[in-house]
Amino acid sequence: TVSKDGGLFEWVLEDVEDEDESEKESKKRKKTAQKTKTKRWRLVGKHFFHQPAKLTCAAYHSRSDMLVCGFGHGVFTMHRLGGPGSFELVQTLSISQEKISAVSFDETGDWIAVGCARLGQLVVWEWQSEAYVYKQQGHYFDVNACAYAPDGSMLATASDDHKVKVWSAQTGSCFVTFSEHKAPVSAVCFLPSGHALVSASLDGTVRAFDLMRYRNFRVLTSPDPCQFVSLAVDPTGEVVCAGSVDTFQIFIWSLKTGRLLDILAGHQGPVTSLAFSPESTVLVSGSWDKTVRMWDVYEGRGQTDVLPHAHDVLCVAFRPDGKQIASATLDGQVFLWDPNDAKLEGTIEGRRDMAGGKVIGDLRSGSNIAAGRNFKTLAYSADGALLLAGGDAKVVCMYDVKGQALLKKFALTKSKAFDGVIERLDSNKVTDAGPLDLLPSGGSDSEDDEGLRRGDRGKRDGTNGGMPGAGGGGVFGVGASAGEKANKKRPKIRCKHVSFAPTGNGWCASTSEGVMVFNRDVGCQFDPTDLGEDVTPRAARLALKEGDARRALLMSLRLRGAETDDALVAEVLDSTPIDAVSGALREFPVSLVQALLEAITSRVQKGPHAQLMLRWTRELCVAHGRVIHAAAHGGMSVGSSLVGAEGDVFGGSSGAANLLPALRRLSKAFAALHDDLAATAETSVFLLDYVCAAPPVAEAAR
Repeated sequence: TVSKDGGLFEWVLEDVEDEDESEKESKKRKKTAQKTKTKRWRLVGKHFFHQPAKLTCAAYHSRSDMLVCGFGHGVFTMHRLGGPGSFELVQTLSISQEKISAVSFDETGDWIAVGCARLGQLVVWEWQSEAYVYKQQGHYFDVNACAYAPDGSMLATASDDHKVKVWSAQTGSCFVTFSEHKAPVSAVCFLPSGHALVSASLDGTVRAFDLMRYRNFRVLTSPDPCQFVSLAVDPTGEVVCAGSVDTFQIFIWSLKTGRLLDILAGHQGPVTSLAFSPESTVLVSGSWDKTVRMWDVYEGRGQTDVLPHAHDVLCVAFRPDGKQIASATLDGQVFLWDPNDAKLEGTIEGRRDMAGGKVIGDLRSGSNIAAGRNFKTLAYSADGALLLAGGDAKVVCMYDVKGQALLKKFALTKSKAFDGVIERLDSNKVTDAGPLDLLPSGGSDSEDDEGLRRGDRGKRDGTNGGMPGAGGGGVFGVGASAGEKANKKRPKIRCKHVSFAPTGNGWCASTSEGVMVFNRDVGCQFDPTDLGEDVTPRAARLALKEGDARRALLMSLRLRGAETDDALVAEVLDSTPIDAVSGALREFPVSLVQALLEAITSRVQKGPHAQLMLRWTRELCVAHGRVIHAAAHGGMSVGSSLVGAEGDVFGGSSGAANLLPALRRLSKAFAALHDDLAATAETSVFLLDYVCAAPPVAEAAR
């Protein structure tokens, strides 16, 4: 056992004989005293880690007898426990100054995963070669904005920690971090070319970052210092606009020269949102002055139309075809406008859709609380048929634009560490002095309360977040410390920004829990019209045994998902002779191309037949080269269905849904396989030469 104060104790389970002390039994058995054998733990050894901080986590790998322990000052140690009394220090490594939250071994015991929740840090350490296998660090403050690249391969995030991070949409790994901003970053977006991104910050600068050389190549500033909270880039990528929160103006720059082109004035409140029309020269802006204004940026005519609202405008969005504007207001409504005629086309009542989740202090259940709920971010899908809306609630709502109806609610979290998640009102936690959760309680250790890591941002060193000398707390400042009051404040779950993927296969949301990515589960799709009574796993295996690889492949792909881990598809791919691959793909249906690509990718990563999988890929490219080429260049569209099954809300079951992500995964799998084979060949080059030069074994000696 391992104790929190840094001690390791060794115990042995032994058999102990105890006399039965029961008086009744002793009377019945006067002559012979009954003895029972029991097992008890006996302490046989003590060892200590001798670290200045508390032990926070530990993991043990039984096959290698290795113990790894993490401590509160960012250090983790490795010890070898060879037997009784053995306690050998192997390694000591420091990864940060914050508490290590979790450690874990892989199955073989060669890799160790170390996590630091406060910094959002993840490290995978190969202890034998003393090298990092994987290093990632997320945002340790709230994420304010997220944006997809034009091809959907990258995802950019902006946070309160003054950083902009770019992630791979396929692997979920961050590959570059820009830390040039000196204040929280409020907005981020990609240029249409996808080779650069632009971010706006409260430090009064708009910065452009080159994604080819990973550098900040342009800094755009205003004549007078101001804070930028909104950002937009025109469809050509040459003009950048940013809205300010204090001067109520919109600044326009040329990205090529960095020169300030114009300043648009007219709003009487903070400019919270900007959006360019994809098909015209119109810039639309939303503000807290209860108006949405339309501007002509290119011809210099200034303001063209004003769309009045009854409440403050929180966000605006342009439909991809440029024929509709969506605006969300403080009263929880979403208005749909025609930009050409400046007429209202429809209204979505979203306040009741966001109802749910009570916060500390509410005396009603979450389903009955709708006051004060509103949408703070909007996003259209690539085809303009769907509208995502998020705000200060635990759900993101998806609407049908044409019918103005709610299609689905996406829950952001079920963690009770966040406020606004629980639905039911518990009257047992309501006292005469107020809600029990708000009353002070002693003995709380803020260092060990990991659920509050986002609520105590001011306490980076673990101390109280109050003013120096302010020790009073409790009710009206009496009876508790400032640290105890801070521990009672849980962060509220909310969504700050949503963004649809250009491919239409998913969307992302920046929430209190981090960046959440939702993707369409293509693996669960199947078309019932393709199935018949004769399409069974037994029939597929029989066709494969008879040499009809094409029929077996079609059956297995139509039955995908019916067997665990798609074992039937893998069996057909591995068992098909290499000379029969081209015949199996003759007149292969286009609707199953994506499913076959996914299956080949899985076999490349897990299977032993590299040459066979290369032949499958080559013959598939030969058979459907035009389809794959069109998909790689955005020529294929998503299915027309809006809402399908529980896991399929973006498209129908037509297999022609954008093949680009599947192609990227297959390319990455072959690249990883090539690297592994190259490394193996380089280390075994002399052994390979010997094997190739060895004479054939005689028949008699076999």
